[in-house]
Amino acid sequence: MNIDRWMLIGFSLIGIIAIIKLLPREKVRDAWVLYLFLQVITWPAGLFAVEMGWIEYPTQLYPKANEYNRTSFSFEFFVFPIVAIFFSLYYPNKMKRKNALIYYISFAGFFTIVEVVLERYTTLVKYHEWKWYWTLVSVIISLYLNHKYYLWFRKRLVKVESR
Repeated sequence: MNIDRWMLIGFSLIGIIAIIKLLPREKVRDAWVLYLFLQVITWPAGLFAVEMGWIEYPTQLYPKANEYNRTSFSFEFFVFPIVAIFFSLYYPNKMKRKNALIYYISFAGFFTIVEVVLERYTTLVKYHEWKWYWTLVSVIISLYLNHKYYLWFRKRLVKVESR
């Protein structure tokens, strides 16, 4: 097994440890909603980008799965949804627009920087037509949609529970 696959295992372990250690018990249901809804966004977006030939994920954690789905299982279905969980659960709700924009750019920027470094020094991701700023924008949009859905879900849940 090469170093890139070990990196995927490491990212996965960090994600699991973060969920176990940092996720409050009373927020588990919310975390599942955030996790699953983000996959609704990343699944078609990731497939579209890969099928268009804009981006490639040469090294996969599960190479057999790559025959059927060439997106990055680790990114689209595990790491990014976990980041989105913490993004929304710890989102400071009483924030001015400027600070909210900084919050979004900070999360998306960190994710983009990590992807650019991985693209340059590993075989985990390979840009063809893709550019770093598309990652930044797509992560911001994904986090925004996911967070808005979460707020809608929480509001509906409160209505249902108050009946």
